[in-house]
Amino acid sequence: MYELLIRIETICMDANLLTLLGVGAGTTIVGLLLWLVGTYFSSAIIGILGAAVGSFCGLMVSQWLNADSLLSMIIGAVVLCIAAVLFRNIIIIVLALIVFALVGGTTYSSIVLGNPPAQQPNAQLDTYPVNSFSHMDSTMRLSYIDKISTEQDSFPEKLKALLKDTMAAMSPHKWKLIISILLGGVGGLLAAWLVKKFVAALCCSIIGSLLVLVGVESLVMAAGFQMCNAFQGHRLILTVIYCAMVIIGAFVQLIIYRSQKTKANKTVEK
Repeated sequence: MYELLIRIETICMDANLLTLLGVGAGTTIVGLLLWLVGTYFSSAIIGILGAAVGSFCGLMVSQWLNADSLLSMIIGAVVLCIAAVLFRNIIIIVLALIVFALVGGTTYSSIVLGNPPAQQPNAQLDTYPVNSFSHMDSTMRLSYIDKISTEQDSFPEKLKALLKDTMAAMSPHKWKLIISILLGGVGGLLAAWLVKKFVAALCCSIIGSLLVLVGVESLVMAAGFQMCNAFQGHRLILTVIYCAMVIIGAFVQLIIYRSQKTKANKTVEK
């Protein structure tokens, strides 16, 4: 989790104040809705989740095919949003598979990127065999971003360059990464088949919790601070916070869902 957040923080360092405030506030609000009441607005949320996952998948596909990233994200978002609305129950299972697969892949990637092989004391930036941002200060991270892109590049281009760099760093571990993704997807598929309502709440909580952290991170940056720097000596704390948020969010959603279901049953009985 720390490695993911610190990479997001790095590419946002050059963003202006209004952008950070707007993105931070919007992301936090959407994240809170997904985190705590995702299943209450299930139909709308499924469409939004479909668009979000489709956008992410479009971005990933654009890296493999060297296509326009923005166009790929828009196409992916539209296609999965429409599919989510038309095939809601099926999409719940598909989204569970995708979300859990992404969790598996992201978890393994974070472990690899956050724990690079031992470096020589005088090693230079370009000698890092694994590009771990956890072991760089703010200046080194910005220099690295400028090195793999250019200072004139737009945010989408810098994001694209960072994704390419991350994929290159993970290339030696690609089979283990694929296995992690497959195991996560299979776990999500089985869980969705057995306990669909809980998995729907869990998926909303997983994405919502991440959006809340990213939103708070943006707002903190707008105030002139860097959230990840505060946890650099205790990087595991962010992962613990995130996992706790996911669990709390899922159970809050289930409680709200059962409460609404009970009221609906009482209304029908009357």
